[in-house]
Amino acid sequence: MTGKIGVENVEEHEDGSATFTVQLDDDVREMLASEGLKLVLYCAAAKLDMQVVYDFIEDHIRYENDETIRSND
Repeated sequence: MTGKIGVENVEEHEDGSATFTVQLDDDVREMLASEGLKLVLYCAAAKLDMQVVYDFIEDHIRYENDETIRSND
């Protein structure tokens, strides 16, 4: 399944947060709902707080960025 996600508007707030308005087609909306529910159910089955998953992803991004920097040296 392929679809389109577009950032329509970004509103930055004084506290450093931001509000994003995105445009989704029907295929993407269905896929996001399905994958989001799947993530919640997998975390529940594993008795895993979802924040652990997000922390893992952030760590992975940092690791990949470090590897890219090291390979360019």
